Amino acid sequence: MEDLHCSIQAGAHVATVAQMGNIAFRSGKKLAWDEAKQAFTDKAINKEYLMKEYHNGYKLPKV
Repeated sequence: MEDLHCSIQAGAHVATVAQMGNIAFRSGKKLAWDEAKQAFTDKAINKEYLMKEYHNGYKLPKV
């Protein structure tokens, strides 16, 4: 843990904000984030950018 220069939580926040910026740039839209749902308010953007289809027949296991 001595090698870390910031907390894991802070690093995760920075990564999330960077990805949000990339999605806004790629979509060409001004986006709003719903913190409680951890998703954009635009459902079409969520479908296109937050969930991708898996490749080679991979599927998440049902639990």
